[in-house]
Amino acid sequence: MSKNFIKIGISLLLILIFGAVLSAQTSAGPQPSEGEVRMRVKHLEQQVETMRTEMAALKELIDGNKRSAVTEAVKTESKTAETPKTETTKTVQPKKDLGVDLGTARLTPYGTIYFNAFGNSGGTNNADVPLFATPTGSGNVSASVRQTRLGMRLEGAKVGDARLSAVIEADFFGGFPSVGIGENFGVVRVRLANARLDWEKTSVTLGQDWMVFAPVNPVSLAAAAIPQMAGAGNNWARLPQVKIERKITPNIMWQGAILAPQTGDFTTNAAFFIQPTSGAASRLPFLQSRIAFTGKNWFGSKKAGAIGLSGHYGRSRVFTGTTNVRNDIESFGVAVDWNLLLATSLSLTGEAFFGKNLGGFQGGVFQSYNNDFAYRQGVASTAGGVRAIRTRGGWMQVGFTPPVLQNRLGIYGTIGIDDPDDHDLTSVSRRDWRARNLAFAGEAIYKFTPQFSLGLELRRFQTTYLFSRRQNANHVNVGASYSF
Repeated sequence: MSKNFIKIGISLLLILIFGAVLSAQTSAGPQPSEGEVRMRVKHLEQQVETMRTEMAALKELIDGNKRSAVTEAVKTESKTAETPKTETTKTVQPKKDLGVDLGTARLTPYGTIYFNAFGNSGGTNNADVPLFATPTGSGNVSASVRQTRLGMRLEGAKVGDARLSAVIEADFFGGFPSVGIGENFGVVRVRLANARLDWEKTSVTLGQDWMVFAPVNPVSLAAAAIPQMAGAGNNWARLPQVKIERKITPNIMWQGAILAPQTGDFTTNAAFFIQPTSGAASRLPFLQSRIAFTGKNWFGSKKAGAIGLSGHYGRSRVFTGTTNVRNDIESFGVAVDWNLLLATSLSLTGEAFFGKNLGGFQGGVFQSYNNDFAYRQGVASTAGGVRAIRTRGGWMQVGFTPPVLQNRLGIYGTIGIDDPDDHDLTSVSRRDWRARNLAFAGEAIYKFTPQFSLGLELRRFQTTYLFSRRQNANHVNVGASYSF
């Protein structure tokens, strides 16, 4: 820029000198010829043109410097506005995403680490996640991490007009190896493994997923691998299936599924090769359906809520006697489920059901059918073949979040009951059937962070047997979980 000013100054000085010389020559000496005048004029025109070019370049340079200065000022001001003052604002670290991109899709690992220390006052069918009291067994104290689960989730893929997602999830609740300290070597168990296609109002799921029938579960940090109140009114299962969901209206959802026939009588000594259960032997898959109403303004209360009605149908084929007499018995159930927010910090969830041959869902206190049924006539009895065990029950949980401790504390109270029909439990041979299972639970869960929680749960079982009568057991569980 300074060089251009020097050139302009020199040019102006030459013009002035030339003009002064020309004036002096005009006044002092003879008049120049016409050719000399033309040459001088041409020389002046060249100098003027040079000055115009240099002035244009100077103007462009000045405008460019102004624009750069303005832009730099704007950037500086923007940075100043965006950068918080270290004295008053802490820098927020962005949450790290564990996922990886696979084309247009994203694969994200997730999981929850569970630690549970527990104690039982008497015999139970299972030590770390008990479901009912037993006539035999003793109290115990131990700890376990086998409820820990790990999974992978795929999202963002497309198949035509449908969105494609998939999930695979497993825990370590699949049993124990036959070694001396095998209780700490939990075997991996498949929980979920499915792919899902979503359109605007319809979705299709293929693979292992939660069943459609009676799908709600209580909140519990102690019972994660097996839902709380299983065997005490909470029917549940994760089954291979083909499931269709259809949104009929913004508030009404219909679900229908064809599922693998799990009847709860799988051979316990099957180490690798699978043999058909009574459900698979029937050659009829399970059929289930559910219709649910959900809304953000439940009955005008301005609170969210959902209520559903579901049904189940299947069949078992049981062979008895030395001649393998074939017996076909039905499996069916009807359930109502609800999940209501009664107030800002008060929730009510639960299920109620009735049906028969529901041992595959741990209904009937794990009892599906009586293959030695007898008709009683006074003290005498008459063999009646195979009979499905009818049962009824349900569970209910109240959740409360007190307005203290930044709403991090959750308090839950739960009750559940499964009550098989005593008439279906009579048999020719003496069998100590479970006639009823009543369970109570109280739990407090404190969330230190959204990922880390600590909880204390107290549970009591009152299980009634035909001959052993009522058996009681208390379960205390201190649990911790960390999710990622």
